[in-house]
Amino acid sequence: MNKNVYFLLGCPCSGKTTVGKMLAEKYGMYYVSGDDRRFIYYQRAEANQHKYMTMDTSDFWNWPLEEMIAWEKGVIAEQTPMILEDLGKLSDEHQYVLFEGMVDMNYLKKVVPPEQIIYLTVDRATCERVFFERFDHSVMVEAILNEEGVSESEKTRRIEMRRLAAVNAFYEKAEDYGFQSFSRYNMHSPEEMLSMVEKYWKL
Repeated sequence: MNKNVYFLLGCPCSGKTTVGKMLAEKYGMYYVSGDDRRFIYYQRAEANQHKYMTMDTSDFWNWPLEEMIAWEKGVIAEQTPMILEDLGKLSDEHQYVLFEGMVDMNYLKKVVPPEQIIYLTVDRATCERVFFERFDHSVMVEAILNEEGVSESEKTRRIEMRRLAAVNAFYEKAEDYGFQSFSRYNMHSPEEMLSMVEKYWKL
């Protein structure tokens, strides 16, 4: 991976989107959101290569939690090579490229120098508590609550399962991969987190 590509990763609700947009605006980086591109990769998926992205999820709510977690992680793992391919092309077109989102960390550490990667985190209790406060996450809740023919108790169960699946799938310890990590829990503001990122990347 070219040295002008930076990776701002993180667990849900760690502040990576906020800090990523601030960073991109301040330094004129070409900003790539993993969340925004996710459905593009679904459209590229092929059944013989992408088991999870092409999986029938119509029975999703009857899956045990372990299968939900495996699906969440599997989709990201299958999208990671696609993400890196796109970033490689973009790095030839722009002075700096910033990717913000989630990737397969095991795959990433094999192909990207660790000094190009930062992982943002927050304590798990906060992660779980504010998970549905994000707009894109709150949309999940609305979809569940508006589903017809489902009892209120089942809707409550589905909301909790969705939260647990996502948090368990993507709450990682960056140290296990050799990546630099900064915790939102120890910061007083997004600006303080931005400053830490700037210093690490020597921007």
